[in-house]
Amino acid sequence: MKGAPLPDKPCEVCGRAMQWRSRWSKNWDEIKYCSQKCRREKSSKGQGLEQKIIDLLMTRSRESTICPSEVLPAEHKSDRDQMELVRQAARRLVHQNKIVILQKGQAVDPSEFRGPIRLKLVRSGG
Repeated sequence: MKGAPLPDKPCEVCGRAMQWRSRWSKNWDEIKYCSQKCRREKSSKGQGLEQKIIDLLMTRSRESTICPSEVLPAEHKSDRDQMELVRQAARRLVHQNKIVILQKGQAVDPSEFRGPIRLKLVRSGG
């Protein structure tokens, strides 16, 4: 017999889903980071990147998408660390229900995608 699904929530830094663990049962509401690495990087979590993504998407037509590299200045487009900060910001925006992450035109799980992605605003209304 299968029990109720265990809760999960996004890490505040990387945006990946954190699965509930029994050792966190007493303080699950206080858990914010999925790992020690994210806990260390909490102060440098790509400040302002979420707004840059939204602003760039708002300048495009409603159905348009952007590549995450478009958010970065030209000198940082090939910097893997900078690109990961944009991807983390995109994951956080997905959890806020502001954008979707697409691969080959299909929405993907923000915690599981690999490879090239596109970002798109969530349709509001009906």
